[in-house]
Amino acid sequence: MKDAILQPSGQLQNMKGLLRRWNGPYTQLLRQTPGHLGLGQVPERLRPDGTTGAVCGFCSTGCGLRIHHRNGVAVNVSPDTLYPVNKGMACPKGWEALTPLYSEDRALAPRLRDSDGRLQTVSWNEALETMVSRFRSIQATFGPEFIAFLSTGQMMTEEMALLGALAKFGMGIRHCDSNTRQCMATAATACKESFGFDAPPYTYSDLEESDVLVFVGANPCIAHPILWQRVLGNPNRPEILVVDPRKTETASAATRHYAIQPKSDLVLFYGLANLLIQEGWVDQEFIREHTSFFEAFVDHVSEFSLARITDATGLCEDEVRSMASLLRPGKRVSYWWTMGVNQSHEGTRVAQAIINLALMTGQIGKPGTGANSITGQCNAMGSRLFSNITNLLGGHEFESPEHRRKVADELGLRPDP
Repeated sequence: MKDAILQPSGQLQNMKGLLRRWNGPYTQLLRQTPGHLGLGQVPERLRPDGTTGAVCGFCSTGCGLRIHHRNGVAVNVSPDTLYPVNKGMACPKGWEALTPLYSEDRALAPRLRDSDGRLQTVSWNEALETMVSRFRSIQATFGPEFIAFLSTGQMMTEEMALLGALAKFGMGIRHCDSNTRQCMATAATACKESFGFDAPPYTYSDLEESDVLVFVGANPCIAHPILWQRVLGNPNRPEILVVDPRKTETASAATRHYAIQPKSDLVLFYGLANLLIQEGWVDQEFIREHTSFFEAFVDHVSEFSLARITDATGLCEDEVRSMASLLRPGKRVSYWWTMGVNQSHEGTRVAQAIINLALMTGQIGKPGTGANSITGQCNAMGSRLFSNITNLLGGHEFESPEHRRKVADELGLRPDP
């Protein structure tokens, strides 16, 4: 009987080997091994001997990453399971955090053009001496106003502070700008004029505690995926309102999409404020204790009738009334906006109008509420607060003699504006 058991032929065994190889080159790439260091399983070829914590540099969410390194070289990355922002998650951008390190055109050393215009690798000393001498020559010939610098939100806070201090106080450069300032100036100004300081008043937990979330000119599904995961983690089955002319991924996922006409945001929000006032859907106690100039605001928005809203936005009256009813006091409402507001032709006023809706309904300073600008770049706030571009170091104001004196004393400079 034993001799009657059929055995696969050698040819069949060879065919099976072609279909599934246990020792082929691609199989080896997938082979897993315990990573230790609290990492679980990792590819055997990328097993690290240590990790370093880092913040993702691709957007403003600020996710925590663990950089895996071996022999001092970064070989892999994983989300930090203990970091309170992303809670062990990473979006496609975060998973690609190390990709720039392997770019073929990545700069690894300073290069200087020779007399023939060709780039040649030089030492750091030569590069720095050349840069300093040329800057000094320009300033000596034309004056300090002929040099400017541009910073970026991809820089860390310490680098921001050093650049701002070196350029403004060390080199006497008068003109500077930041691409974060260019995209966030409207939100920064709105916050300053409304609250007296430039900082949005929210935490990520507000996304999980709101009953109503209003996104204006924002597409966090794509631009801030981890932030959107916090929205999906909201247990309150919230109403998600999206105000955007485009039918974005976020608009498609929302419970209500208000596809207004471009450049009609300000009319909509002033009109909503007027409608809330007319219906008595405001928090009079909060207004009395925590705001100023409400009467003047009431007078200003009185011109924005329901007919004016529908004519400008393309929405119907029922849509506007329904939206206003969702913003009334009683439920926790939070407002979120990004570049659709900040880079618009009336960005500062639109941001202020959103802030005013939160203030007049008492939707601020409590869990699940707030009028909140979402930054686009990883360290736009660092640029604003620490690079001496829109503020003096550490959020101090250029306009304040006391602040100028304090910063000047720390840096050993004159406090003259």
